[in-house]
Amino acid sequence: MNNAMDRRSHGLLSCMVAAITFGTLHLPAQAEEPKPLDPDEITFKQGMEALEDDRLQTAMKAFQSILTNQSKLHRARLELAVAYYRSLNYAEARKLSQQVLDDPLTPPEVRVTILAFLAQIQKDEAAASVRHEFKPSISVGMMYDSNVNVGPSSDIVTEIPGAILTGTSVETSDNATVLTAGVAHKFQPGKTYLFGERTAGFLWQSQVNLYERNYSSEDEFNLTVLSASTGPAWIVLRHWRANLAFNVDRIWLGGSELAWFNSVNPAVTWQFNDGELTWDATVTDLRYDESSDAGREGTYQATGLSLGKYFNQRKVATQVGARVLDFQAEDDRFGNDGYELLAGLIVKAWPDGTIYGRANYRDVEYDGIEPGFPVARDEEERRYSAGFQHDFRGGNLDKWTLNGDFQFTDNDSNISIYEYDRRQFMLNLGRTF
Repeated sequence: MNNAMDRRSHGLLSCMVAAITFGTLHLPAQAEEPKPLDPDEITFKQGMEALEDDRLQTAMKAFQSILTNQSKLHRARLELAVAYYRSLNYAEARKLSQQVLDDPLTPPEVRVTILAFLAQIQKDEAAASVRHEFKPSISVGMMYDSNVNVGPSSDIVTEIPGAILTGTSVETSDNATVLTAGVAHKFQPGKTYLFGERTAGFLWQSQVNLYERNYSSEDEFNLTVLSASTGPAWIVLRHWRANLAFNVDRIWLGGSELAWFNSVNPAVTWQFNDGELTWDATVTDLRYDESSDAGREGTYQATGLSLGKYFNQRKVATQVGARVLDFQAEDDRFGNDGYELLAGLIVKAWPDGTIYGRANYRDVEYDGIEPGFPVARDEEERRYSAGFQHDFRGGNLDKWTLNGDFQFTDNDSNISIYEYDRRQFMLNLGRTF
C-alpha cells in the first residue's frame, strides 16, 4: 500500500500511537477539588468536545480560561496537557502534568496515569530531538523471468514508454540475481507549523538506492538503476501528511548507459477512521544517452487518487485507485495517454507474516502511426501479483524479512508484435538496519 507516509518517520509515528492512546484520556476528578461554577462547567464541556475533535487551539483556550478562574482544578490542567501534547509542545505538556503530580492531594490512581503519560512524553520528545537519522537497507534474491525481451517493467523504473520488442523479438526466459541496497536519511529540525487548529511536524527525507538485476544468460537485458530522492514532509498526527520529493534515476541496460529520468513527486494523504485517501502525482523528464532513442525523450505525467481501508482490527487492508497518464514524446509514435486502475489486498495471515494480492489495469492509446503499420498502437495491460512477507524474530535471521512474489503481465495490442505475456517469480531476503 501507499501509504505513501509514506516514506516514512518513526519518531512521529510513535507520537501518533501515543496520541491515540492518550487522546481520549479521562482522569477521575479529585474529591478535594471545588465543584466548577456553571459557566466553567459549560466551558469545560466545550473544551472536551474540541479536544475530541482535535480542535486543539479551541481546547487550549477553553482549559486556560477555566484555570484562570480556578487555578487548582487539576482535571482541566491535565486535559490542557493532553492538548499541548497533541500539538507537539512536549515541554508545556510535561510542565502541566508535573504540576499535578507535585500536588500532595493528587490521588494515587491519578499519579500512576500521570507517570505513564510523562514517560510517553519523554519517549516522544527524545525521538523528536534526534536531528539526523540514517537507516541503511539491503536485499538479495533470485528471480525467474519468462520474457526478458520486454525490458524493464514500470514498477522498477518510473516509466519507459514502449516495450523494447521488435519484429524479430522472440520470447526468452532466464534466471537472474537481484540486489537492492540503499540508505535513507531523515532530518528533523525541530520545527512545527500551525495549520488552523492543529500543529504539523516538519522533516526532510532523503534516500539513495541501487537496484541491480543480472541475468544468467541474457546479459543485454541486465538492469542497473541508481536512484536518489530528497524533499520535505509535513505530518499532522491522525489527520494528514504531505510530502514533495525530487528524484533522479540513472539507468543502465545491458551494461550500457541508457537514460536519465528526473522527476517531481508531490503527495497528500488524508486520514480518517480506519482508512486514508491519497492524492499523488509525478512529472518526469526522460533523457536518453543514445541518439537512436531521441524519439523516446519527453515529459511523462500522471496523477490519481487511491483509497485505503482497514478491517478486522487492522488485520486486513484494502486499496483501490485510479490514475490518468500522459506522455508527450519527441516522436509521436512513443507519445501516449490513458488511464490505470488498481486494487489490492493485504492480510495479516500469521503473527509475523502477511500475504497480499494486487491487480493493475492500464489502457493506453499512442499518438502517432507505428512505422510499417497503418494505425497507432492501442494497448491494454493487465498485471496481477501475489506474494507474502515474513519478519523473522530471534535466531540468526533476527530482524530480517523474507519476501516472495509472483507477477503475471498480459499486454494486448492492436499491433501483433507488441502483444506479449510475462511471468516473474521473485524471492528475496532483506533487512533495514
